Amino acid sequence: MDDREGLKGHISWYRSLIPHSGEKRALLISLALLVVILAMLILEYVPRVARFEVGKPSTETVISSRDFSVVDEEATQKARDAERRRNENLFINDGAMAEAVSELGEFFDTARTVSGQEGNLAGKASALLAQQDLNMSLDAVETILTVSEDDSPLLYAAAVDLLTMAMSEPVSYDNLATKRSEVFQRAQTMPLDEDLKLAAKELAVAFLTVNTPYSTATINRDIEVAVNAIEPVMANYSVGQRIVDKGEIITPIILASLSEVGALSPVGSYQQVVGISLLALALYVIALVFFKRFRPDIAGNWRVVAMICLVFLVFCVSCRICSIFMDENPLWGYLIPLALVGLILMILLDQTVALFMVVMGGVLTGLFVKGNIYITITALMGGLAGTLLIREVRKRGDLMRAAIEFSLFIAAVSMITASLIKDMHFILLAGLLGLANGVLTAILTLGSLPVLERIAGITTPMHLLELASPDQPLMKELVSKAPGTYSHGVIVGNLANAAALEIGADALLTRVGSYYHDIGKIKRSNFFVENQPQGFDGHNKLKPNLSALVITAHVREGVDLAREYHLPQEVIDIIQQHHGTSLVRYFYARALEEGSGLDAVSESRFRYPGEKPRSKEAAIVMLADGIEAAAKALEKPTPAKIEQLTHSLVEERLADGQLSESNLTMGDLERINKAFVRILSSMYHERVEYPALVKEEGIS
Repeated sequence: MDDREGLKGHISWYRSLIPHSGEKRALLISLALLVVILAMLILEYVPRVARFEVGKPSTETVISSRDFSVVDEEATQKARDAERRRNENLFINDGAMAEAVSELGEFFDTARTVSGQEGNLAGKASALLAQQDLNMSLDAVETILTVSEDDSPLLYAAAVDLLTMAMSEPVSYDNLATKRSEVFQRAQTMPLDEDLKLAAKELAVAFLTVNTPYSTATINRDIEVAVNAIEPVMANYSVGQRIVDKGEIITPIILASLSEVGALSPVGSYQQVVGISLLALALYVIALVFFKRFRPDIAGNWRVVAMICLVFLVFCVSCRICSIFMDENPLWGYLIPLALVGLILMILLDQTVALFMVVMGGVLTGLFVKGNIYITITALMGGLAGTLLIREVRKRGDLMRAAIEFSLFIAAVSMITASLIKDMHFILLAGLLGLANGVLTAILTLGSLPVLERIAGITTPMHLLELASPDQPLMKELVSKAPGTYSHGVIVGNLANAAALEIGADALLTRVGSYYHDIGKIKRSNFFVENQPQGFDGHNKLKPNLSALVITAHVREGVDLAREYHLPQEVIDIIQQHHGTSLVRYFYARALEEGSGLDAVSESRFRYPGEKPRSKEAAIVMLADGIEAAAKALEKPTPAKIEQLTHSLVEERLADGQLSESNLTMGDLERINKAFVRILSSMYHERVEYPALVKEEGIS
């Protein structure tokens, strides 16, 4: 089995785990969301021993409930360290250190003098060692003799530093070797070259000498006795005294005091965890019942469910983050973005779903913020504002206007709830954060809509209006390569828009679908009459069946272009269905003329291969497309002729079965006819003939 087959096997294995049913997929996605929410809630309520940690701010103010005392370990240790150092100094002969440093300096000066004398380096080093009677290596002495003027002070300072550090503690005959080892270890950490480091430590060791007549054991015993005699430092608290303020950094003594008073008991309980989990499960069941009963179309559409779950997940994660920071500052609660849920679902779905999910989010907010009623009310009212203050959003300007309204509303609600618990400074900050919450919600909504549209397979009016612009890349290409088709699409759009308004269909979708329904003609624009130059006919040299293939191919090619440019599926459906399986009559008739009758010509070869219209919008575009083309061929069109034309074309499409899957009623068709007649009559009305201006003689 090659790698490609192995990869296919792995993919098939993963796909086998994914249900084929849209409803089962939706259930699986919603269950995944439930698991994530449960995990976040359990993390919030699971018992934790460490309510307070050293170095972190306190999450609450703790008052002592009784009189008590606690050992201040840090202060006690400092007192004992000071006593240890005082007693060490009692055993040290201060003159020994001064004498050792002086002798080191004299040797260093002698070495610098010898370095300037004549002779080879090894001889001068040996003579210096013999003269001073020191236990040093020749390499170290040679380094001292050859050290540069710049490095000489560094070497001397390093040696003196090592020597004084060693002799600042008791150096007795029984620990002299240990002190020498310590000098070597300290020298290794110095930022010097290796040769200078070697010379410095050998110099310090050479002049290291005993500075106390007492043994190490005697010194340590006497010091420990003195240190242990120091009484522990105590911190005393009285009943009602504040142990720690909220936000104050926890120190070891504060932690010890909290432990003594019993304030380090676990946060939460397993009973709470079980209760919260059951409440979350109850909310999930309510959501299942709501969508199953009131919106079964959403319950069976896994892509829409995935979009709803993604929006709700972003809200829950944001709420959890805000609740964590609320432990340090309650102002973070005013940034909980429940309005995001209401606003997005209102734009992409409808008000009922948006309100339901906002209420669900309000309950979860209360759980995340541990029952903080003020923050919960603020978040819930912000979510309701994002749902109720928003109207139809057709342009980005509509969204921004709505954003200003609910941002001001959230700011006002934040200030009202803040006024119940804090001072004016806190109220102003809460208002500013509420305003920021609304602005951020609008920005996130605006930025996320294109992504969420793709996930859910939903097309918003804003997206459709963007597609209707002549600046859209595919529309630009249509205008450039097939201007006649573009003009035809605009007129069809006007007809379809009027008809859709008459029967309550999506007028904007029908208009945009009309603009794009013939984009496949870009490929071979000269083969279509509206784009042909004067006197040119690309079909002259083609057989009727080949001409029919060229004509019908524009549907498939239009679908390919639409997918290449990522047009919404609703528009692609209109492109694919706007001819249905209708007959290309002109070339079918030519084939009949050139052939030997009906038996010699297969009608199926002259029919469009596309699907029949499956929506009212696609059916309207089909009818508008045919009627606009036929109306152009009328000589001296009158309202009566136009009305007769529209009726005959609709009857023809009905008889051919092209509207059988479109859900259009006879009443709808009647209203569509009237709309077409009204628009076409206004377009092809009889015009006044302007008299020619004849210049008479003598008149200038």
